[in-house]
Amino acid sequence: MSIITIGTPFNIDLEFKIATFNKRLLAWLIDIVVICTYYYLMLRFIYPLAGMRNGVSSAASLLLVIIPVMAYQLMFELFLNGQTIGKMAVGIKVIDKEGQEPTLGQYITRWILCIGNLFVYIIPYILLASPAFMIFFMVLYLPDFLTMVISAKSQRIGDFAAGTVVIDKNYKANINETIYLEIEDTGYKPLFPQVMRLTDRDINGIRNLLNTKRPTREIDHYTIDVAQKIKTVLGIQTDMYAVDFLEKLLQDYNYFINNPSK
Repeated sequence: MSIITIGTPFNIDLEFKIATFNKRLLAWLIDIVVICTYYYLMLRFIYPLAGMRNGVSSAASLLLVIIPVMAYQLMFELFLNGQTIGKMAVGIKVIDKEGQEPTLGQYITRWILCIGNLFVYIIPYILLASPAFMIFFMVLYLPDFLTMVISAKSQRIGDFAAGTVVIDKNYKANINETIYLEIEDTGYKPLFPQVMRLTDRDINGIRNLLNTKRPTREIDHYTIDVAQKIKTVLGIQTDMYAVDFLEKLLQDYNYFINNPSK
């Protein structure tokens, strides 16, 4: 199991599992099926219903088939938070190397550099009809395949250029590493509303830190440094011990999440 560790702004490490080659291949095959289905429906039903003539048919092909199909990967990943239909089906997604959602520029970069997909998406019927084209497309995918096998984070060329990785979205290292805590005290009083300025990623990192087993002296110094940095960033002044402070942040965060009107 390949794991990457990404640090948060508060020097807290988060773990992500790299998506396996099998899952990425399955996601790709599902996307190809979606594209082929779209082609079939458009050519079999929409075109005949519209009674398109040659000139109109060429323009319609560009607007209704070629452009949507070529933009399939880019549009779905952009609007579905790093996932195509295939990626959603197998539970993988694209993130940037810092653990955040990729920017528009990163999505565009990895899309442009996925030359194999651009060809496969645009002419699936040729791919299925001719063994010669199968060999041609295999050659196109060879550089990506090699970089995925060789690289530590299983990145293809587009991922290297865009600074992205594909992770297993369903990976949970331990159920205790989730950000959610059960607060039993109905009279709970939060102390630090500033905690809502943190992201789920930051909170999850704090939880991971508190659950990490290190030698006592090491964990003490590291926890104190993290707690101090959070206090500085959030503008919090408190004499609470570092561990108590971080645990209180987790409790306050869950309180405000469960009581958004408070």
